[in-house]
Amino acid sequence: IGKDTVAYSITRAAGENVGTYTSTPAGEKDQGNYSVTYNTGTFTITKADAKLNVVTATSYSSTYDGQAHSITAGASKSGSDLYYSLDAGNNKNWTAEKPSFTDVTAAKTVYVKAVNPNYEDAFGSATVTITAKTVTVTANNKTKSYGTSDPAFDAIVDGTIGKDTVAYSITRAAGENAGTYTITPSGKADQGNYSVTYKTGTLTITKA
Repeated sequence: IGKDTVAYSITRAAGENVGTYTSTPAGEKDQGNYSVTYNTGTFTITKADAKLNVVTATSYSSTYDGQAHSITAGASKSGSDLYYSLDAGNNKNWTAEKPSFTDVTAAKTVYVKAVNPNYEDAFGSATVTITAKTVTVTANNKTKSYGTSDPAFDAIVDGTIGKDTVAYSITRAAGENAGTYTITPSGKADQGNYSVTYKTGTLTITKA
């Protein structure tokens, strides 16, 4: 009553992670003119700002090599789980599996979310760019004698990976007299994972 006081102390349950912890006041029950009872309270730890958990996402950019590639990503706070999405909309389809790309890819954005029990969700993004590999198709030189049939025309294909192939055809300049004639390989320049260039060869018809 008035300026009277009672003596007490307060402790709380141990813990620093996000959650609720019991706050417990304690002291003597019998304090002169007062009989004191003690009721617990709750101490709440909320999630820290997402800005404190920094997401780093590094882009990948290189030429097609037949291997799968993706971004690299991490979060500054330990205990963070990373999730990924290719969805640019508001309702992203997050997955723990990081997406990867093998074929030619034009600056595909991969979004990253870091989930940590003690921090608000943090976000980042990076891109994957895979450009076409250069391939050269060079016609082989050939020789035949006047009056005989043309040999089979072929070419050296330089730059493909593994069992990959590119499509092309080979023709030669018309003529059957002794002399030299251009052998020309041709086809599409853009062939999926490859950018193809073509180099001519020479057919030599010798005198019979």
